[in-house]
Amino acid sequence: MTFGARLKRARNSKRLTQHEVSKLLGLNFTTISKYENDKSQPDNDTLMKICQLYDVSLDWLVLGEIKPISDEPYEKPMVYIDGEMEELTADEARHLKDSLEMFRLLKEKRAKYESGNSKMKR
Repeated sequence: MTFGARLKRARNSKRLTQHEVSKLLGLNFTTISKYENDKSQPDNDTLMKICQLYDVSLDWLVLGEIKPISDEPYEKPMVYIDGEMEELTADEARHLKDSLEMFRLLKEKRAKYESGNSKMKR
Protein backbone atom coordinates (compact mmCIF):
# COMPACT_ATOMS: atom_id res chain seq x y z
CA MET A 1 0.00 0.00 0.00
CA THR A 2 1.37 3.42 -0.95
CA PHE A 3 1.63 6.48 1.26
CA GLY A 4 -1.35 8.01 -0.56
CA ALA A 5 -3.45 4.87 -0.10
CA ARG A 6 -2.68 4.80 3.64
CA LEU A 7 -3.54 8.49 3.86
CA LYS A 8 -6.90 7.94 2.15
CA ARG A 9 -7.62 4.89 4.31
CA ALA A 10 -6.92 6.87 7.49
CA ARG A 11 -9.13 9.74 6.30
CA ASN A 12 -11.97 7.37 5.44
CA SER A 13 -11.69 5.64 8.81
CA LYS A 14 -12.36 9.05 10.43
CA ARG A 15 -15.29 9.57 8.02
CA LEU A 16 -13.85 12.84 6.74
CA THR A 17 -13.98 14.25 3.24
CA GLN A 18 -10.98 15.78 1.51
CA HIS A 19 -12.70 19.17 1.79
CA GLU A 20 -13.15 18.76 5.56
CA VAL A 21 -9.50 17.74 5.98
CA SER A 22 -8.29 20.65 3.86
CA LYS A 23 -10.21 23.08 6.10
CA LEU A 24 -8.97 21.45 9.31
CA LEU A 25 -5.35 21.57 8.14
CA GLY A 26 -5.60 24.95 6.44
CA LEU A 27 -4.65 23.50 3.05
CA ASN A 28 -6.16 23.63 -0.41
CA PHE A 29 -8.45 20.73 -1.34
CA THR A 30 -6.27 19.88 -4.33
CA THR A 31 -3.26 19.49 -2.03
CA ILE A 32 -5.03 16.74 -0.08
CA SER A 33 -5.97 15.07 -3.36
CA LYS A 34 -2.36 15.20 -4.55
CA TYR A 35 -1.18 13.61 -1.29
CA GLU A 36 -3.70 10.78 -1.61
CA ASN A 37 -2.80 10.19 -5.26
CA ASP A 38 0.95 10.11 -4.52
CA LYS A 39 1.52 13.22 -6.65
CA SER A 40 2.94 15.24 -3.75
CA GLN A 41 4.08 14.73 -0.18
CA PRO A 42 3.43 16.88 2.89
CA ASP A 43 6.16 18.70 4.78
CA ASN A 44 7.11 17.54 8.28
CA ASP A 45 4.73 19.87 10.14
CA THR A 46 1.77 18.93 7.95
CA LEU A 47 2.63 15.26 8.28
CA MET A 48 2.58 15.51 12.07
CA LYS A 49 -0.79 17.34 11.96
CA ILE A 50 -2.19 14.62 9.69
CA CYS A 51 -1.01 11.90 12.09
CA GLN A 52 -2.71 13.70 14.98
CA LEU A 53 -5.90 14.35 13.02
CA TYR A 54 -6.20 10.75 11.85
CA ASP A 55 -4.82 9.29 15.09
CA VAL A 56 -2.21 7.18 13.29
CA SER A 57 1.51 6.72 13.86
CA LEU A 58 4.10 8.30 11.62
CA ASP A 59 5.65 4.84 11.12
CA TRP A 60 2.42 3.48 9.73
CA LEU A 61 1.58 6.48 7.60
CA VAL A 62 5.01 6.90 6.00
CA LEU A 63 6.38 3.36 6.02
CA GLY A 64 3.33 1.15 6.45
CA GLU A 65 4.82 -0.33 9.62
CA ILE A 66 3.53 -0.61 13.13
CA LYS A 67 6.30 -0.83 15.67
CA PRO A 68 5.54 -2.90 18.77
CA ILE A 69 5.84 -1.34 22.19
CA SER A 70 8.89 -2.70 23.98
CA ASP A 71 8.52 -4.75 27.15
CA GLU A 72 11.89 -3.48 28.36
CA PRO A 73 12.00 -0.97 31.22
CA TYR A 74 11.67 2.62 30.07
CA GLU A 75 14.78 4.76 30.25
CA LYS A 76 14.57 8.52 29.91
CA PRO A 77 15.86 9.57 26.53
CA MET A 78 18.82 11.93 26.46
CA VAL A 79 20.24 14.11 23.71
CA TYR A 80 23.19 16.46 23.36
CA ILE A 81 22.21 20.00 22.37
CA ASP A 82 24.96 22.57 22.00
CA GLY A 83 27.30 20.29 23.92
CA GLU A 84 24.98 19.85 26.90
CA MET A 85 23.05 16.72 27.82
CA GLU A 86 19.29 17.27 27.82
CA GLU A 87 16.72 14.90 29.25
CA LEU A 88 13.64 14.54 27.07
CA THR A 89 10.07 13.59 27.80
CA ALA A 90 8.70 10.61 25.90
CA ASP A 91 6.68 12.98 23.67
CA GLU A 92 9.74 15.11 22.91
CA ALA A 93 11.82 12.04 22.07
CA ARG A 94 9.09 10.62 19.83
CA HIS A 95 8.69 13.97 18.05
CA LEU A 96 12.45 14.30 17.48
CA LYS A 97 12.69 10.74 16.22
CA ASP A 98 9.73 11.18 13.87
CA SER A 99 11.10 14.50 12.59
CA LEU A 100 14.55 13.02 12.01
CA GLU A 101 13.08 10.03 10.21
CA MET A 102 11.01 12.31 7.98
CA PHE A 103 14.01 14.56 7.33
CA ARG A 104 16.04 11.55 6.21
CA LEU A 105 13.26 10.27 3.95
CA LEU A 106 12.81 13.70 2.34
CA LYS A 107 16.58 14.11 1.94
CA GLU A 108 16.77 10.76 0.17
CA LYS A 109 13.82 11.65 -2.05
CA ARG A 110 15.36 15.03 -2.95
CA ALA A 111 18.68 13.36 -3.78
CA LYS A 112 16.91 10.93 -6.13
CA TYR A 113 14.96 13.80 -7.71
CA GLU A 114 18.08 15.95 -8.19
CA SER A 115 19.98 12.97 -9.57
CA GLY A 116 17.16 12.36 -12.07
CA ASN A 117 17.06 16.02 -13.09
CA SER A 118 20.82 16.21 -13.63
CA LYS A 119 20.63 13.18 -15.95
CA MET A 120 17.82 14.81 -17.95
CA LYS A 121 19.85 18.01 -18.48
CA ARG A 122 22.75 16.12 -20.09
